[in-house]
Amino acid sequence: MTTDMSGLPQTISYHILQKLRWRIITGDLKPGQPLREQELEAEYGSSRGPIRESQRLLLQTGLVEHQPRRGFRVRSYTPDDIRNIYDLRALLEGRTIENLAGRDLGILVELLEGRCKVMEGCYKARDLEAYFHENSAFHQCIIDFTENRPIAQVLLYVNEISLPVRYRLLKTAFPSRRSLDYHEQITSHIKAGDLPKAKSLTEAHILENLDRAIETFQSDCLEAN
Repeated sequence: MTTDMSGLPQTISYHILQKLRWRIITGDLKPGQPLREQELEAEYGSSRGPIRESQRLLLQTGLVEHQPRRGFRVRSYTPDDIRNIYDLRALLEGRTIENLAGRDLGILVELLEGRCKVMEGCYKARDLEAYFHENSAFHQCIIDFTENRPIAQVLLYVNEISLPVRYRLLKTAFPSRRSLDYHEQITSHIKAGDLPKAKSLTEAHILENLDRAIETFQSDCLEAN
């Protein structure tokens, strides 16, 4: 067993999973790059069992792919893959806004305003990684609040596989508070009870970056090769 930053115990395989996951998201491990057991064993000082378990867990997240006789590789994305991911995110996150209808939104508004304040602090500190985490956490607050488990489970997968693309996009634009501006406006509409505007803005926030996401990701991959 090992311990994460929160002090909670975790297995060695989970610890390796988190390390590999972040390296994939940030592009340290490139799309299509093989995850060879022997290399990972040497790098993390682990036996084969935890390495294999971490690879299997990563496969469940969608961040890696597996092919017989070729093993595990970092997931690759075509332009159509990215387009489909963004379209699905916009559709499902728009639906989560609709699911807020008829509910007391006071607690959610407080949570979202808190996230925006933290995100603003990350922006002022020029902390890219923290800003990126808070960007995702804002959307997750809304998803969790709806308690719509089917949508939440699908979005968990869709959002996870979108993270490498979204990180590269944000990195090229940072420091920019454009995402934060969107979040503040979405929060304002939810606070006012104007869910149609909040939904429209959420969808626009996601789809506005689609073409740039495709261009940025392809350019990054070409440079890596």
